[in-house]
This record gives sequence, structure tokens and C-alpha cells, in this order.
Amino acid sequence: MSRMLAVLSRFTRRPLTAIAILAVLGAGAWAVTQPSLQLAASCAGGGYGGTGYGGYGAPTGTCGPYVALAPRRVLDTRYGVGAPTGPVGAGQSITATITASNGLPLTGASAVVLNVTVTDPTQNSYLTVWPTGQGLPNASNLNFTPGETVANLVTVQLGPSATVSFYNQAGSVQVIADLEGYVSTTATGSAGLFNPLPGSRVLDTRTGLGGISSPVGGGQVIRFPVAGAGGVPPTGVGAVVLNITATEPTTASDVTVFGDATSRPPTSNLNFGAGQTIANRVIVQVVNGYVDIYNSVGSVQMVADVNGYYTNSSISSASGSDFNSEAPVRIADTRPGSGLPYAGQTIGPGGTLTINVAGTAGVPAMTSASPPTAVVMNVTVTGTTAGSFLSVWPANFSRPLISDINWVPGQIQPNLVVVELSPSGTVSFYNAAGSTDIVVDVEGWYS
Repeated sequence: MSRMLAVLSRFTRRPLTAIAILAVLGAGAWAVTQPSLQLAASCAGGGYGGTGYGGYGAPTGTCGPYVALAPRRVLDTRYGVGAPTGPVGAGQSITATITASNGLPLTGASAVVLNVTVTDPTQNSYLTVWPTGQGLPNASNLNFTPGETVANLVTVQLGPSATVSFYNQAGSVQVIADLEGYVSTTATGSAGLFNPLPGSRVLDTRTGLGGISSPVGGGQVIRFPVAGAGGVPPTGVGAVVLNITATEPTTASDVTVFGDATSRPPTSNLNFGAGQTIANRVIVQVVNGYVDIYNSVGSVQMVADVNGYYTNSSISSASGSDFNSEAPVRIADTRPGSGLPYAGQTIGPGGTLTINVAGTAGVPAMTSASPPTAVVMNVTVTGTTAGSFLSVWPANFSRPLISDINWVPGQIQPNLVVVELSPSGTVSFYNAAGSTDIVVDVEGWYS
């Protein structure tokens, strides 16, 4: 155990630059397999409250397999892409329409996966992303400080006419969104079914894991194998869910993650400053069994942990789960006085908190006809007292050697988490050092 902690503590170190503490965090104070060749239309619904929009106006809970795309930019307020030119002001919302020219079908999509980036913020604030046509939820997706550029993956249900809304709480900020894929309500066959994994490290350029044993230089592309690694099968894989972490960068830069042997898209997945350690979730196409990472400038060490994979159509008997989307719902907030489940259960150094997910906030119970296999959550750490990391994993497994969020003292840091559920529907959270509160917003589940 001490050896594991030593390895992970090295992973979380970065210079303790001053970061203002954000006073607000969200509105108001803040494996069961599916039969092969199952039709998407037959999967279970039951979204939160039974209202809302999915599939361009279908009831919440509309679900289906995932279709991974080569990333493409669908919103950039700096240049008027997808919305009027200009930053999003304090208390302001903007709406973006995801069009067929972006790769979305004219009909038959219930949710999209977006890599959302904020840049040039003028104040401490947060951004909330949710389906247009529904009320602003008590949830947040990104938290940021003045001048910071930060990204987070977002899985969001579509509103009417394939629309998504973005809300900024304070100051002004430029917002960028890159489409990574969508949930299809019409696709049939064996492609796009999700198979969760407990979590496993498949790349670490510091140690040579994944075949690369040196930092990624400026303008350099590395490729590392994911098929056959970390529980991913050697064949039949269309895409994987990875937590990508940059550490020890020599200068401010960004990285792009994309399918091997494909053209590098004009997008980014992770932005960082010199000396910073920061992570972001990616859902990326697998080509030839490999995934590629490109670094813009300087050099940086890269780490990747795999959390699951999506099938492709090459194996007709493939099994897995469809995705059920819902508007964000807060299911846990450990801050004292939050008034929400797990209030006052701050996680101390070396501490673990297990929370129940199944049967809450619209997620089906494990005893339902279509029990959930995994959940998609935006997890935010706040009230952090020391540089540390958070690991999230299914509660029935021993804690894997992975991390999901890294931070310095006083920092508020979110990340999207895609995690398998235990047979009882629970998930565990581990904090390495100091103490931290966590805030958990559910965005959907697999069943």
C-alpha cells in the first residue's frame, strides 16, 4: 500500500500556485450484459421525473448505443461558431444547435458528448450545460478562476431541435464545445454498446507503460495500444473511455486525443499551464487497436486510465449496455449544511466514501427489469486542504491504481466520471491527502 501511495503522490505533485477559492459551486450553494443485437428502441426509459426532452423532443430516458465521431467544433463564442460572437456574461445563457453538418443525424439522437472548454474568464465562476427547454438545474460542469483555460467532458441530453444550453454564473467567459459523439435511438446491431471496466492504467510515459518512456514533445504525436490492455478485448472495440492526465509540463500547452492513423482534428481535449497536473475524460475512437495523443508545445508527461469500451460491428454477438440520458441531477454533496445526501461526510486523508447511485435521481434500481451497469457523473472536489487526487471505482472491487481528479490546496476541480456500478448499485471515492468535499451530479446511466 505504501508503494502505491508513493507512486500516486508523485502523480499529483505540481507547484502550489495561488488559486482563488471559488465561493459558489452550482446553483443554490453550490455487470449486467445486454443480449446481442438488441435494438436500441427496446431499451428501458424512466428518466428523472419522467419529463424533459431527448431525441429532439422524445421523453426523457430515450436511450441507445453510442456513436463515436472524429471530433469537430460546434461552438466557439470567440468567432461566432454556433452562437453569436462574444463572451457569455454574468447570469447569461446561450443556446447552441448541433446540426447535421456537425455529424449529427437529422433524427434519432437523444444525447451528445461534448468536450467543453472555457477561456478568458474575468471572475471566479462556473458553467452549467443542460438540455434546452428544461429549467436550469442545480448542477455545474466546469469551475474556473480569472484568466484560466480549462476543459471538461460533458454528456448532455438534447433539447428540442437538437439544442444545448450553456449558463455562466459570474463575470464573462468565452465558451468552446467540440462534438465527440452522440447516442442513437435508431441504430440497430452490435456496435456502440458499452462495457464498463473497474479502471486500469494503460499509459504512463514516466514509467514506460504503454510503450512510451519519455515526455511528449512539442508538435509530437504518440500512439499507444488500448485493445488488449486494461481489460479491453483485443478485437471488436470501436471506442474507449479514458481519463487522460497531463503532468510535469514545461510550458502552457494543450493536447488532442484521437484515433490512430486518422487526421488530427482541429480540436483539443486538455489545456494546462507550466508545472500543472490536470485530467480530463475522453471518449475516443480506436483505430488499429491504438489511440494517439498530440502535444502542441513544450513537453509533458501523459497518463491514461481506461474505464470501459464500446463495441464495433465486427462481432455480431457483441453484448453491452445502451445509454440513458437525463438532465443533470445532484445526488451527493458532502459539504456541511448542503441539505443533500452525504452532507457533512467530508473525505479525510486516505479516506473512502461509498455512495448509492442505483434507485436515485431516475437511475433504475438494481432489481429493475433493466438494471444499470454504469453511471455518468460530473464529480467536483471543493474545500480541498492539500494537494491530492481522487479515485472513483465500483465499490465491490479493491481500489485500482488510477486517479480521476488532481488538485492543489484550495482548488475547485471537476471531472466527468464514467464508472461501473457494484452489484448493489454503489460507487466508492478515495481521497489521498488532506480533506475534500465532493459534489456529484448524475448525467445518465447505462443499462
